[in-house]
Amino acid sequence: MEVYPTPSDIALIDVYHLGRAHVIGTFLLLGDAPALIDPGPASTLPALKAGLDAHGLSVADLRAVVLTHIHLDHAGATGLLAVENSHLVVHVHERGAPHLIDPSRLLNSASLLYGDRMEQLWGDVRPVAPERIRVYTGGETLRLNGHTLRAFDAPGHAKHHLVWFDEANGAAFVGDNTGVRLPGVRMTRPATPPPDVDLEAWGRTHDLIEQLHPQWLCLTHFGAYDDVAFHLADARLRLRQWAEIVRQSLLAGHDEATGVAALEAALASEAATLSPVEQAAIIQQTGPLTLSWRGLARYWQKLGVSGVRS
Repeated sequence: MEVYPTPSDIALIDVYHLGRAHVIGTFLLLGDAPALIDPGPASTLPALKAGLDAHGLSVADLRAVVLTHIHLDHAGATGLLAVENSHLVVHVHERGAPHLIDPSRLLNSASLLYGDRMEQLWGDVRPVAPERIRVYTGGETLRLNGHTLRAFDAPGHAKHHLVWFDEANGAAFVGDNTGVRLPGVRMTRPATPPPDVDLEAWGRTHDLIEQLHPQWLCLTHFGAYDDVAFHLADARLRLRQWAEIVRQSLLAGHDEATGVAALEAALASEAATLSPVEQAAIIQQTGPLTLSWRGLARYWQKLGVSGVRS
């Protein structure tokens, strides 16, 4: 099992989505009340269990699942974990809780994007009983034995997104709000899938994270990073650049294929200094670039910036 740099009393488990390393990781809070932050999709549950076993734990030992947001790559395994462990409590944004209780709308929306790959990508998504869920809107504190997490409302990537801040070790669990990254690579990549991208809110979330003065940024895709100032600056810059590429493409009347090609060209240029393996990995992270283009295009279209009626 590969060991990654992490804050104290926290481990990172690679769940090897589709057999690939450094795509989805879950953070294990160690201590008397072990907890997972973003357990990943149901399709990767065997790898998650193997990672727990490497730390001398099983699903039965867990006491909490803490979610940054309810997208399937972050939260899809939650229902199955709750089935296996009757003591498990799930902590989630108030806006995301209904989709854990009844995931049908979430699954229908994802099916429009992923079609017949749903089972392969995300596995068996089960509902979570309402009594097992605790909801947050931001400003609350979650106390687990050994960890005190503060919840912050953090829209931008999704309207049901939270940032969790572990005060003891300075770790900010940011989900997808500071983009994606590969271990050992000083470059971020935006994650902007539909339907909830909100660039103004995202800017405020970046400000919030900066004001917390974290010592670590913990990304589900992928890893924990202590070069916080660099990472935040890079994430802000690339999000602005991608948003402008999409806006200009829409203003020019480009179709989706042409717009996506412009985004692909930009990413290829940004990643030109990486090795071929790293280039392929960062392009594949969090799905095809088509989804990132659609999320940003939807944002601009809602504002009417593109001239296309929403």
